[in-house]
Amino acid sequence: MREDAILVKAIQQGDEAALEELVCRYYDEIFYYIYRLGSPYEETKDLTQEVFIAMMKALPKYKEQGNFKAWLYKIAYNRAMNHFRQHKHSVSFSAEQENLKIGLDISEQLVNQSLVKELLNSLPKKQSSTLILKYYHGFTAVEIAKIMGTSTPTVKSRLYQGLQKLKKRMREGDFN
Repeated sequence: MREDAILVKAIQQGDEAALEELVCRYYDEIFYYIYRLGSPYEETKDLTQEVFIAMMKALPKYKEQGNFKAWLYKIAYNRAMNHFRQHKHSVSFSAEQENLKIGLDISEQLVNQSLVKELLNSLPKKQSSTLILKYYHGFTAVEIAKIMGTSTPTVKSRLYQGLQKLKKRMREGDFN
């Protein structure tokens, strides 16, 4: 598997196979990131495609200034937030979404997924997005700050405040 930087350079030189490899590498990650932000399944598919179209348009001007993955997530974050603002997005988690991942004990898994989604949905969008980037996708506070276009202390504050709110809501059983 080639590194992202090598793939980007190859794409910039017209290598379509490199583009396909890069899209395949990150498609599922970006899809589940947007989905975890609370986008309905069909909208998530559309938004994911928009992210990769935007990536392809921006790649000719891309200059490696850090982590390609963080740059791609920044595109995904911006597209999702713009979509949510434009559509006054109301998050709903359908049974179809709950069945995306099949485990050995599906009923327990669905209950856990639903609970986590409800808890994350109860937070302000910026806090939930920060927590998702950190705990689902493993980004550092510095990388999250770049993705979200904010400062590292702000990210740390959102992480702390978000976790405190989640703990409080879990103790109280208040998920809305």
